[in-house]
Parts: sequence; structure tokens; C-alpha cells
Amino acid sequence: MDSDVDNITCLNMTTVQGVKSAVAGMDFTLQAMWVLLFSGMLFIAISGNTMVIWSVIAHRRMRTVTNYFLVNLSLSDLVMSIFNCIFNFISMMNNDWTFGTRYCTINNYLANVSVAASVFTLTGITIDRHLAIIKPLKPRMSKASAQLIIGGIWALSFLIGSPCLVYSTTITHKASGLTACILQWPDGYSGVSTLDYIYNLIFFLVTYLIPIAAMICCYTTMGRELWGSKTIGELTQRQIDSIRSKRKVVRMFILIVLVFGLCWLPYHSYFIYVHHRRDLVYSKYIQHVYLGFYWLAMANAMLNPLIYYCMNQRFRDYFRMAICEWDCRLGLCDDPLQADGGETPPPIKRCSHSYSRSGGTRLCQLALSQADCRDTKLYENAVSQMPLMRNSPIWNKWT
Repeated sequence: MDSDVDNITCLNMTTVQGVKSAVAGMDFTLQAMWVLLFSGMLFIAISGNTMVIWSVIAHRRMRTVTNYFLVNLSLSDLVMSIFNCIFNFISMMNNDWTFGTRYCTINNYLANVSVAASVFTLTGITIDRHLAIIKPLKPRMSKASAQLIIGGIWALSFLIGSPCLVYSTTITHKASGLTACILQWPDGYSGVSTLDYIYNLIFFLVTYLIPIAAMICCYTTMGRELWGSKTIGELTQRQIDSIRSKRKVVRMFILIVLVFGLCWLPYHSYFIYVHHRRDLVYSKYIQHVYLGFYWLAMANAMLNPLIYYCMNQRFRDYFRMAICEWDCRLGLCDDPLQADGGETPPPIKRCSHSYSRSGGTRLCQLALSQADCRDTKLYENAVSQMPLMRNSPIWNKWT
């Protein structure tokens, strides 16, 4: 058994290097570099996806079919970041699994479930956009239908990850005392098991290759419809505005799918290749290669909220609102209610930067100077009224 442990490379979300590399350890400078990279990535991923969920759930005007799918995507990314990535990174840095057999099972299971849920959610978004653009006269997907589809996505994801519930276990190398969280199949450990290779190959096809290929076909069709069907001069202004709006949304989702594909391709390729080149686990730099591929895959959860922020004005407004609210809760903005004896309350430090559009900043600051900045309804009302107020005399006076 000890010799088997030396050759283990788990073909799921947990990897264990050979005992030789584990004993050798990692240089402190390199350890610090990886800690900084993973800490920064996890902070942005967790805070960013939390803000996405809050933006949609807490604000009625954001509760659209597409945004429901984005909430589901953020939820799967949060599951991956909190319940998998943190524990795996600690384990990989120490070359030792210290969280017990039970959590080893949970860790492996949630990893595969969240990956499947992410790609199936992206596929659901693609189908919704495809129907809206290619067949605009047909009824749009309802919110109830979207919720049923999301339920089906998780049910299918739970099914795909089920082998991890059955075969996950831990083994300890007697000589070094190091523990590995692995999949122990009927025909052997992960990395040497034929069943494990078949499962991972199927997992790659179902949760990566087939969905990515289908989404490429759909977005190609949408691109031809939006960019190649008619010239702008042949359309009315209303049609032009509609097409431009759809183009903007499609660009964002094309980028999301592209980023997903690029982030996960090296990781999937690594496991398929290592199965045929098992000697690579003894390579001098294999631990850093794996950490790099793993970081890139996990970074997908960090990049999605950044894409929403850069390419969607509503998410940008609500993200700034959330940051402002957190600042105030942490005491980083002045509390207007604590102003002395009827004097004009002091200006809000960070909250006044909630909105970048002309007039938006002043509107937020005016509202906050009259009430406690912890009242999130003030922010919501300010944002919701912006489109209606820009042409009003009051708005012009403020700007």
C-alpha cells in the first residue's frame, strides 16, 4: 500500500504528490507567493460572488431570468471557493490531509458538484439568450421555468458527483505519517485505476467538452443574427437600440464562457495527461505546475464578478452600493446621526463614491446626508430613480 501512495495523483479536486516531494517541502518564498495568490483570489471570489447574490436577491428590479442563472452560477462558485478551495490549498501546501475522512468525502463530492453546476448554468444562460435572439416572437422563459431548470441543474450535478460519495477515503503513509484524501475505486487508487480514468474522462466530456462545444455553436448563431443579418441603416431607431442592447449582453456572456473554457482547460488536460505519464508525479516542479493549474481553475470564480462589474451598469451600481454599505457598517464613513447640535452633518467619506455617472454621486451623497447611511433602502431608491430623474428639473438642479 505504501508504494501505491507514492504514486497517487487524485483525478478530482484533491491531489497528493509523492512522498519524496512531500518530505522535501517547499521554499518559504514560494510558499508565501502561493499563499498571497490564493488568498487574494479567494477574497475576491467570495466577496464578489456574495455581492452578485445580494444584488439580485435584495433588489426586485434585478430579479430577471438571466440574473437568476447568474445567482446560481455565483452560488456554485461560492461552494467551490469556501468548501473546497480553502481546504485543498491548505492540504497541498502541507502535502497532508488533516481534515478527516468524512470531510474528505464532502470535499471531493462538492468539488465535482459545483463544477458541474457551473457549466450547466452557463448552458442554461446560453439557451435562454439563444431563444430570445433567434426566436424573439416565441414566449420567453418564465421565472418559474428558470427556477425549475436550476433545480434540475443541481439534481443532475448531485448525480454526476455521486461516485465521490462512494469511493472517497483517506490513507496514511506509515513511514512519513502523511495522509492523502483520494478516491479508492474497486480496481485501485485514483491515478492508477482504470475506472477512475473512465469516470474522469466522462466528467470531462459532460462538464466541459460537450457544453463548451454546444455554447460555441449557439453563440456563433447569435453572432450571425446580431452582427450579420441586417445593416444598421435598414432598421428603425428602436430596432437599433434593441440590437445594441442584445449585443452588449451577448458580448458579456461570450466572455464569461471564454474565460471558463480557458481557466478549466489546463486543469482537465493535466489529469488526462498524467494518467498516461505517471512518472510526472516525481518531477521536480510538478507541485508548482499543479498549483498553477489549480489556481487558474479556481480563479474562474474570481473573474466572473469582475466581468459583471466591468460590462453591466446595474451590477456596477449595486456593487458600489454594497461596498459603501460595508464601509459604513465597519465605521469607515461618518455617521450623520452623530453630528453635533443641528449642524450640517459631515460629508460621507466613501459612500459618496457609490455611483460614477454624472449626478449619481451627488444624489447618493444628498440622501446620505439626511439619514443614517446604514439604511440600504436609500441607496436602492436612489438607484431605481436615476433613469426617471435625469430629465427632471430637480435632477438638473442637482447636477
